Amino acid sequence: MRIKNNPKIFYLACGLLAEGDRRYDANDAEVAALALKIRRAPVDSDILQWFNLAKTGQVGVNPYWPRGHSMLTGCFFFDDYFDVDSFSEFIEGTNMADPIGPDEFKEWIGRLPLVLDYAEGKFRDFWKEYCAIVISRMASWMAEIEASHLPLKEFFGKAVPNLVFAPNLFASPFAADFVRTPDDGIIVIACKPDVETILHEALHIEIAKHRSNIMNFAERYGIKGFANAHKMKQLGYMPSDSPISAGHVIEECFVRVLSVILSGGGEKRLQGHVRQGFSGLPAIAKYFKNHRPTSDSLGEFIDIILKGMV
Repeated sequence: MRIKNNPKIFYLACGLLAEGDRRYDANDAEVAALALKIRRAPVDSDILQWFNLAKTGQVGVNPYWPRGHSMLTGCFFFDDYFDVDSFSEFIEGTNMADPIGPDEFKEWIGRLPLVLDYAEGKFRDFWKEYCAIVISRMASWMAEIEASHLPLKEFFGKAVPNLVFAPNLFASPFAADFVRTPDDGIIVIACKPDVETILHEALHIEIAKHRSNIMNFAERYGIKGFANAHKMKQLGYMPSDSPISAGHVIEECFVRVLSVILSGGGEKRLQGHVRQGFSGLPAIAKYFKNHRPTSDSLGEFIDIILKGMV
């Protein structure tokens, strides 16, 4: 895994800051000071409106979900030309259809290249200062990245995915994002890396390979045994009572329990997820400790857990 600072991520973060985003760590003096400078920069009202439309009102704890993820993903899908239709189809195929509607989404996301051009011109003077902070933290980040190598190799064997850490210092310290690139690489986006986060994002792609079995369970039983529906709706993992939403929650349960145990997070970290509403994790973890699945045996592991939850 390597670290690659991405200017597009930075310029989008600047636009969100100007619009009113305050999810960054206010106790991080360097980040908070730079954020304040960026927030004071005058920005055209139509650009602020574009970033405001990233808030769809679906999730109280993260008002920018899922469009905040979509704009980040879009950064990796164009250089000179942005194919809006193809990108919209890709987003729908990832089980992240826009909550407002496909037509409005395409009109909104279609302005991404223009918004990025504007943001680069407006916030370019802050990029050098931002890079200096990133460079000063790389040594501490590498310790976490190197610690992820062993559990990644344990689970994936020789097929460890191509992982890149792209820092976003203005992201919430309690959340991370990931983008799967067209060449099957995985971009992990967070204010700082940690072993569980790195594993979490890598495992999402692997768990998704078994989505058909998970969906069959979700269609028959919902999230029975896996999670608290009320809390899942609050967190945005379950925007509706549909089988698709239920399947998404179940996938998240598998991802979370595997990333916790593989990273050595222990019972305390596991209970943190339980308090968030992922109540079925201890049952999955108990079986995991005795069988320790790899990517090759993951399908069998998922089948056994699903049958046990009936």
